[in-house]
Amino acid sequence: MSWLDRLDPGPLATAAHRFLDAHPGAPRRPFDRGAAGLRALGDALEAWADEEPSPLDDGFVEGAGALLALLLLDHVGEGAHAAREGAHRVRLGRDGWFDPFGAVEAALDDDDPRAALALAVARAEAEAAGRAGVGRAMRILREALARERPDVSVEASFELTVQLSGEIELDLGRTVRATEGEPDAAVELAVAKLVAMLPGGAAGATFADVRASLYPRLTAPGFAASLAEHGRLAAAARLGGALEVALVVAHGDRSRYVGALELERAGVGFDEALAIALQNLAGRSRDARFGRVDTPDGPLVVARTGDGLDAARLLLPTLHAVLAPELGDAFLAAVPHRDALYACAETPALRAALTARAADDAARAPHAISARLFRVRADRLAPA
Repeated sequence: MSWLDRLDPGPLATAAHRFLDAHPGAPRRPFDRGAAGLRALGDALEAWADEEPSPLDDGFVEGAGALLALLLLDHVGEGAHAAREGAHRVRLGRDGWFDPFGAVEAALDDDDPRAALALAVARAEAEAAGRAGVGRAMRILREALARERPDVSVEASFELTVQLSGEIELDLGRTVRATEGEPDAAVELAVAKLVAMLPGGAAGATFADVRASLYPRLTAPGFAASLAEHGRLAAAARLGGALEVALVVAHGDRSRYVGALELERAGVGFDEALAIALQNLAGRSRDARFGRVDTPDGPLVVARTGDGLDAARLLLPTLHAVLAPELGDAFLAAVPHRDALYACAETPALRAALTARAADDAARAPHAISARLFRVRADRLAPA
């Protein structure tokens, strides 16, 4: 029995064997798994794309698509073939979905079939890991349901259609299309609106439930505006627009942004919610960890709590009291990304070193905030 049959004894293996046995454009046997199999499939696609008058014959697309599906299922290690109303798809991972036949057609139509195939595989891997597409939307939907509506569960799904308990059906099409290429925060806002509209929800009770888990999160200027089409974020500019502060609800290592509508429904203003979030952060920061890095120019203090809230600790009034004995009455700080808070004494050499580090970190970070420096005093926090 070949690895194809062990992986899927159903229609995918049947189509793959028929293709390998009889189609003139099929890869040579034995057809290997993994990277070797993918290279062989790429060779076959490139050769068949040069055929005249048209490489898009049904037999080739069906067979090559089945091979691609089996390669991905073997690579991911979890998933299955699924069909509904004549549409054939592959579930990858827990919730990712992929159309291997459409991917083969697109590759044959592309000027560079190999490159198109590689992009399709990368998309499939992102789906399987919950980093993009339906896989990401489903991951965030499951998290939102567990947090906001534990009485509702996912019973089944097929690509963009989700069947929830209580005979509730959701269409994720608009959410996935509107948030393509956007950060997770955009998906969180869109999914939050879907969950808020589910029947049986308790409008206005959400904020009271999450009050103790509310925290501030610093974001880059313009971050909230960039998500406006997906829903208004509960956020405001601070320090003359040098930073924005948003609100998140954090549970363990998971967190979600709070939408403006959530506060409005609860009758809570942003400043009131931010005060609660800062109070929560202060309580959580009793165990915050700071490390000292000695440089030729003097000490650099680095926050090392690693809870996604280190940058937000810049807003705490107690930060000055904690670091002033080490750095002086007025010192400099930087928050290049949400997991970073650096501080140093205000000397020319240390300022130059901190400026360079903040710029480098902000340029490389996936959750960049700002490369600017800030001056921290007992009575004031301001851009340096």
